[in-house]
Amino acid sequence: MKKSLLIGFSLLSTLALAQPPQGGQPRSMADAFMMQLDSNKDGKVSKAEYIAPHEKRFAQMDKNGDGSVDRAEIEALEKVMRERMEQMRRQQAPADQK
Repeated sequence: MKKSLLIGFSLLSTLALAQPPQGGQPRSMADAFMMQLDSNKDGKVSKAEYIAPHEKRFAQMDKNGDGSVDRAEIEALEKVMRERMEQMRRQQAPADQK
């Protein structure tokens, strides 16, 4: 349960923290995958390229740097994600609802 929760938060944080790819919108999920992960632009995603963003996200979550993520750190991430989602909703709301 803890492992699947951590993986879920990692994936959610990856989406929440990801920057839009340069060069416009990807045409497919495969394009988005390659744009986000193929850091050396060789047309392939190595295991190291795939793992690197997840390691970065984990390090961002592990605020006290002890090599693990505890409940307080997950709750802090959840708060940040909720705030970002609310900010996105406000930005996308029609002018008369702002």
